[in-house]
Amino acid sequence: MVVTAGILVAAAAIRLLVIPKFTIVPSGFQFLLEQCVRGVDSFGAALVKLRRSLCAAAVGFVRGLWGALRAVGGFCGRHAKELIAWGSVIGVLLLLCLIVPGAPEHEEITVAMRDAVLHEHNQISLFGWRSVNPALIAAMAVSGALLFGALLIRVFVLPKFSLVPGRFQLVLETVVNLLDGLAGVADGKSVKIPFIGAYVFAAGVYIFTGTLFELIGVQAVTTHGASVTLPAPLSDVNAAICMGCLSYLVILCGGAVKRGGKGIAAALKEFSLPISMSFRLFGALLSGLLVTDLVYHYAALCYGIPVVVGVIFTLLHAIVQTYVLTMLVGMYYKEVTEEPEKKPDEFSV
Repeated sequence: MVVTAGILVAAAAIRLLVIPKFTIVPSGFQFLLEQCVRGVDSFGAALVKLRRSLCAAAVGFVRGLWGALRAVGGFCGRHAKELIAWGSVIGVLLLLCLIVPGAPEHEEITVAMRDAVLHEHNQISLFGWRSVNPALIAAMAVSGALLFGALLIRVFVLPKFSLVPGRFQLVLETVVNLLDGLAGVADGKSVKIPFIGAYVFAAGVYIFTGTLFELIGVQAVTTHGASVTLPAPLSDVNAAICMGCLSYLVILCGGAVKRGGKGIAAALKEFSLPISMSFRLFGALLSGLLVTDLVYHYAALCYGIPVVVGVIFTLLHAIVQTYVLTMLVGMYYKEVTEEPEKKPDEFSV
């Protein structure tokens, strides 16, 4: 009320005492007031355009939704029996989930989210030697799968490559070219650095595959006898720090090999790079894990929604974090390994 009364009094004072004194050549206050009015008018015009755009987008969305519903209706009409059978199975399973009681002991959400970060409670025995974080078991599984897959591709697939690529060869070449391009892009120019391309390809594939690993839902038994799903390897802060430090070490070694002391000095200037890389990976992947755990611990949301939320978060983080790390490593590697361009002498003839 006080603010409203103050605004009304000020408006009345301007209308009675200031506006009658306006001139063709505006003074300071008149010029400021006119600019404010023009800005408000421009903002109103922008709102009108935005409203029209939103209305057009809404109309297009409704039309697209109506077309999609018609297509879905036609599909359901052609496959009515199959859909009824699947719906019956899903309904029975959902009914059983609601009827069958859960475990008598329920882990609190705060404990689950804290353990997702620190891994103090749910640990797994590593060959009976010691207890380790589930993320370490996930990292070993992902690394072993990638090495085994690389061996199979090298032995059975690469010798059969041809000038006219097949489907798998085309996919593999596309991924390699994409990551090589990300590793060599800086200021819109492509550079060819074989070693950094190989490292970026390995790191990018590991990040992407390791992030998608949690979608498989591999179960393991903890030291307390409980069942736990293996998370993404980089959702553990230790693995994220290792990835960041390894990337920084590659950049530092590249600067030392290419430019010697100047390259080392250029790399040491970016001393915060491993920290930023590590916690960017850790924070992004952990946020998806925590959101999914949060949804799972509420009975009203734990049916169906985690499937959508978990898949969206996992795919988004896998793509974004792979792109970000490969781009950063390529840019910083180019920065520390290339000699700076010399400025032309102004007095040279």
